[in-house]
Amino acid sequence: MSKPALAAWWLAVAGVAGAAPADYQLTPTHSFVHFEWTHAGLSTLRGRFDKVSGRVTMDRDARRGQGRIELRLDSVNTGRPALDAALRLALGADTEPTARFELVSMRFDGDRPAAATGRLTGRRLDLPLEALAAHFNCYFNPLLKREVCGGEFEATVEPAALGLSIDPSFGLAGPIRLRLQVEAIRQEGAP
Repeated sequence: MSKPALAAWWLAVAGVAGAAPADYQLTPTHSFVHFEWTHAGLSTLRGRFDKVSGRVTMDRDARRGQGRIELRLDSVNTGRPALDAALRLALGADTEPTARFELVSMRFDGDRPAAATGRLTGRRLDLPLEALAAHFNCYFNPLLKREVCGGEFEATVEPAALGLSIDPSFGLAGPIRLRLQVEAIRQEGAP
């Protein structure tokens, strides 16, 4: 094979390899779903689901992504045990402790996701959801010797859409702001 032909072949192979989708696994110590809910019109109740897992496949060159993020409803944590118990009951965590965000597509701004679109599903819910990226970044982690990507995605939902009916004495009202904090490690060779 001549040098120009070899160079053309190498560029074609490298281009295909660079455009291939990459698989990322969420890290459980850096991935959480946080929520904010207005309390009595005075302050904001903040809590999170402590146990989140999942995988995302992303092709930044082709501007595509999909995946699945699972959250344990029984890991809800507001720092208020009585409210946590009421939320677990309202979410049906006793009969189906897991909800899923089925990530169907991503909208990109350059090579970074700007939004993630899909469905939030569970025993009592099946609701379309678009989460907008507040920020997103990838870097080569020298300790793991692999690429790590992460960011924070935000969405607002009404409690009724989640099937949430909670005792009014808790003073929670209005929409719930969700913040999906994710960090994921690339599962195939280094970038």
